[in-house]
Amino acid sequence: MFGSSPTDAFEQKAQKLRRAVERARMQFLQKTRPQSTTRTSGVLTGSYFDYLPVELIINICCETDWRAVTRLRLVSCAFKDLVDANESTIATRWMVPGSYLALLSQLFYPPRSKSGDGVRRPTIQYFYGLEKRHNTCSQLAYYLCDKAIAPMYRTQFTINRKDREEAKLKKDQAIRTVQRKLTKQLYFVLHFLTYSRLRLEANKAALAAENSDEPLTPSDLNSAYLSIQSSIISTFDNQTLISTHHALHFLVNSIRLSMSPEPPHKQNDELVAIILRCHMPLNRCVEFFAADCPGAPWGLKKQFMQDMEEERADAENKFGGAAALRRSSSGHSREASRRKWSPKVTEVWFEAAKVALAQRGLQEHKPDGVYFFPECSQELLIGCPGCKLK
Repeated sequence: MFGSSPTDAFEQKAQKLRRAVERARMQFLQKTRPQSTTRTSGVLTGSYFDYLPVELIINICCETDWRAVTRLRLVSCAFKDLVDANESTIATRWMVPGSYLALLSQLFYPPRSKSGDGVRRPTIQYFYGLEKRHNTCSQLAYYLCDKAIAPMYRTQFTINRKDREEAKLKKDQAIRTVQRKLTKQLYFVLHFLTYSRLRLEANKAALAAENSDEPLTPSDLNSAYLSIQSSIISTFDNQTLISTHHALHFLVNSIRLSMSPEPPHKQNDELVAIILRCHMPLNRCVEFFAADCPGAPWGLKKQFMQDMEEERADAENKFGGAAALRRSSSGHSREASRRKWSPKVTEVWFEAAKVALAQRGLQEHKPDGVYFFPECSQELLIGCPGCKLK
């Protein structure tokens, strides 16, 4: 067995010296780093990347797509700890002022910090939730615009391929233009439907305690629901109130026309009312329009109807009062239960909005206007005729 050469011995001593220097450097960083950023003591890559200041690494993450950062967490425990320790800073930097994420963050608050100080701080999971809400609103806006605009570009005459392509291009451009405006309006629709439902569920225990002598009735819950809706609407300015009012009319009447193309269009309003009271109402609307598309598989439609049966039972337990619970437990038929509790579309938004519009002197926006097609420009306007909110 040959002895080690002087060169190998020197290399071993150099490696030990480098490790000692690295340990000393990491200890120094642990003592002197700012409180706003945190770096783990583990080795990230074993390369010169590890020598970068933690602030610079965070800036790199802030300039990177959030999907790439979530994948970065899966690389190693060191990267996971680094991202998790600074996720509030990273997620905040992602919300550029004026972007759709900044608007959504004002409507849906971030969770409270797990440290126990009660401060709301954005996290990557919260950011992911905002992205999902945006995608849902954007997809629903596309379905609504497509159903409204597509008939404008239909023709009874046979046209050549070039004309068809031009018509399709114009239709897609018109859909995208209105989709961007309608998506922002649906943010407020989702905000209203979500928080009105959550607040009612939170207040049910208090209502039951106040009415301990008698069980809650649907009338009691509807009165509380109307009061909660009015309090949420009071936080909207005039333009937000009007645009949200028109967006909800547009949504409801589009569903009505899809369910009942022939008059009376309101014959399935009970199902529409249940959709608006769902745990994820706009997601259900997207599922409805996806199942209603020409050529949609029968399994998709069947699944939607099954899900709506479950949503109906859940809504009846939450909004139907204690009487609905007794009927469910007593074994009475589902049809008898349906006759006892019949939700109305006007109970969601429209009654409360009608009062708010009257109080603010905006009665001209009360008519059930959905969308208006000026024949000259073929422009889609969300709202009542003459209302041109941008």
